[in-house]
Amino acid sequence: MRATENQPLVSDELLTELANPTYRQQCGDFDVETCALLAAALPEICTELLLWRQMAASKPAALAMALRSDSIESRLSDARRVVSATGAIDPGALGVACQSLMRHSIDVDERAAASAVLAEMREAA
Repeated sequence: MRATENQPLVSDELLTELANPTYRQQCGDFDVETCALLAAALPEICTELLLWRQMAASKPAALAMALRSDSIESRLSDARRVVSATGAIDPGALGVACQSLMRHSIDVDERAAASAVLAEMREAA
């Protein structure tokens, strides 16, 4: 998120945790702090969920584009992590990472470097 955007009250990490409750949590057994957080955050959680549902119903193409954009960003992050890793890198993973960078990156230098790596890999094979 950009610094100018409002940060959500409930983090993605907490949402992930709440989406996979323990047995105690399934029985409604939360500590006092979590109960207070849930009471304060429930309106925000519900509002966000309703907005996503409304978008899915009324603007499925816009929702698909938003989800595709998130997926592309995730692929780019994964690819950048692979190519910047230290130590030995699996050639298959490196090839997939370079292809992802070439396909999705808007950085000309990044695409050129990925193309050069793929060309070197083909020569070495």
